[in-house]
Amino acid sequence: MDRVTGANWDVQANKQLFTARNDWGTERMAAGEIFKNLLEQKRVQVTDPDPDPESNRRILNPVETASAQEKAQLMQDRFGEWVWEDPNRTIALTDEYNRRFNSLVLRDYTVEGERLTLPGLVKNFTPRPHQRAAVARMISEPSVGLFHEVGAGKTAEMVMDSMELRRLGMARKPAIVVPNHMLDQFAREWLQIYPQAQILAASSADLAGDKRRQFVARAAANDWDAVIMTRTAFERISLSAESQAEYLAREIDRKRQEILAAKERAAESGGRPMSVKKLEARLQSEEEKMKRLLETPADPGITFEQTGIDYLIVDELHDFKNLATTSNIQDAAIDGSNRASDLHAKVEHLRSVHGDRVITGATATPIANSVTEMYVVQRYLRPDLLEQAGINDFDTWAATFGQVVSEMEMTVAGGESFKMKERFSKFQNVPELLKMFHTFADVKTAEDLQLPVPDIEERDDGRRLPRMVAVEPSIELEEYIADIAERAEKIQARLVDPTEDNMLKISSDGRKAALDMRLVDPELDAMVGATKISATADLLAKVYEENKDRTYEDPETGDPHPTPGALQMVFCDLGTPSDKWNVYEQLRDDLVERGLPAHKVRFMHEAKNDAEKGRLFAACRTGDVAVLVGSTQKMGVGTNIQARAVHLVDLDAPWRPADVSQRHGRIIRQGNQNPEVAISQVVTRGSFDTFMWQTLERKSKFIDQIMRGRLDVREIEDRGQHAVLRGGQSHFQRQPADLGEVESRSGIDPIAASRTRMAPQPGGAHAA
Repeated sequence: MDRVTGANWDVQANKQLFTARNDWGTERMAAGEIFKNLLEQKRVQVTDPDPDPESNRRILNPVETASAQEKAQLMQDRFGEWVWEDPNRTIALTDEYNRRFNSLVLRDYTVEGERLTLPGLVKNFTPRPHQRAAVARMISEPSVGLFHEVGAGKTAEMVMDSMELRRLGMARKPAIVVPNHMLDQFAREWLQIYPQAQILAASSADLAGDKRRQFVARAAANDWDAVIMTRTAFERISLSAESQAEYLAREIDRKRQEILAAKERAAESGGRPMSVKKLEARLQSEEEKMKRLLETPADPGITFEQTGIDYLIVDELHDFKNLATTSNIQDAAIDGSNRASDLHAKVEHLRSVHGDRVITGATATPIANSVTEMYVVQRYLRPDLLEQAGINDFDTWAATFGQVVSEMEMTVAGGESFKMKERFSKFQNVPELLKMFHTFADVKTAEDLQLPVPDIEERDDGRRLPRMVAVEPSIELEEYIADIAERAEKIQARLVDPTEDNMLKISSDGRKAALDMRLVDPELDAMVGATKISATADLLAKVYEENKDRTYEDPETGDPHPTPGALQMVFCDLGTPSDKWNVYEQLRDDLVERGLPAHKVRFMHEAKNDAEKGRLFAACRTGDVAVLVGSTQKMGVGTNIQARAVHLVDLDAPWRPADVSQRHGRIIRQGNQNPEVAISQVVTRGSFDTFMWQTLERKSKFIDQIMRGRLDVREIEDRGQHAVLRGGQSHFQRQPADLGEVESRSGIDPIAASRTRMAPQPGGAHAA
């Protein structure tokens, strides 16, 4: 057995031994193969050829798979005992583990924050203690993640940090990368707290054509306190071909060194490093990519290096999460995006030139969607900690800190369709994992900050959680769900060409149908009975009547504002305004029928630019808008209209837990004059809504474990405490009476299948 590179292992074992086929393996899967799969985080499963002679695919053998998984569990248990049986091995492993992971001490920057004088800061702005501590941390640490709750004041922290780094000579020309729609707002807020600051703001329009040269010249030739760029503008100023080639060369050289070491070990042991050949092929592919890059024509004078930028502050860092990540674990690998690769290349270039102090990232949701993002964030901010711990790839990180758990979950078809799914969702060595994360992560949850925000209105069960509003499915929807189930079966059986139908299309159609059948069948007339739209209209009309005479203060004067009335927000990512029938206009028509003035129901999509957005937001703050409807993208980040907000509705479920946090952060926010607010989540029973909310709940579990984790717990089970996402699934999904019945129907032994399948790794042992 030899570790080739990362989580790639070369296991050579005799498959014909009795113990390999009976004690530790099966007739279909020998012990060596099972052990290799465990080491590489791969699924332990047995497949058979498809009975169809024209098909080349393989199908799962549930009986043999259950047997192999049982042997895998026995192997894990025995390995866990064996690894500590020898006293000398125990001492060696413990010392090595403590050297790698127990040598970090977390530091508190509260006192340092109190000592900051912050020259140039406007006198009428008083930073909160957590903001001062964050600035002190950014001054002292090489890289920092500002992972503070929505509405905690991260913008001011980034501004103060940039000004202090420049004042102290620790950065010559910092650049702040913000979402495209936040440029004007960010620049305006900067000058509000530092009126004398010299800043250069650039949108994508400012970098079109020849303007790009002008921008680079202005950035390089002037002594700016900061350069504020939209992320699109940031991408348009690319690294030079030479710097990009150096970046790729460094990545390739690291892989080459690992392969050379594997060859040497194989030569010493007389083994046959078969897996090395695959790695060499992958390396050759990377080298070809580098050659193509060198052949790309460069435009001299407009490269990132020539701007003089030497420090980056990236707002909403979670939007750069798709950094290419290779993994054997299902759902963990990331193909990669140009945006993420561009940022990583620039950060690595700055590190090679200026050292480790080159980046601060800010987001309320550093882990927006999956476990892989925690690893990706560390690659951006503190890759040196990973290297010191001997972690060079995701699967090694996962083997050290995680386990894969098998569990039943609803399929995309909804209804009563379940399947066995394996997820990376159980964590071990938690104190060391959190110490490494919190070395650079400045995490502040709502509980930590205790900000003056409104409470969520109590539900009937006495809990302060979003209330779920259930709508019965129509006959058309039930028939459509059955059709979706048939489509899913055909896709899984590969009976349909992926260009004609695929799971992505099914997911999209399922979401639309759960919201309103007219989105998938435009020929349908008015729906009979209650729909999600009509149920939402009833809710909004009721709250409008209850609050239309409520008086609010003028934020500027503190006097009662002459215009009464509260604000309600509706989030809906589907059925946005268009020339065809759409959800937004239908909702407005329903509200007008229920007595709301048409001019008081507005759509976020009406605002086409920052000026129009500013006027719309002002109308929301002054009571001229009673209901504002928008999507997560348009009405999420940067929407500060909370002063009168009394009720928020999730008309559909977004894809990511981070989106739910951003939605609800629009109402549970400082500056809201209501002591209590209501949040309603409208769902259709037995529809794709159920699958969406279940998926959100599952994804939120890991996020809770990390953001709210304790250093005195060695293992974390897959139990989520995410209040926002927890409610809907258990109340409204139509499940079989006995989940065990579903597991039995799946053909897999529920006892064997529910066991985890990852043993402690030789490269990541448990601490004693």
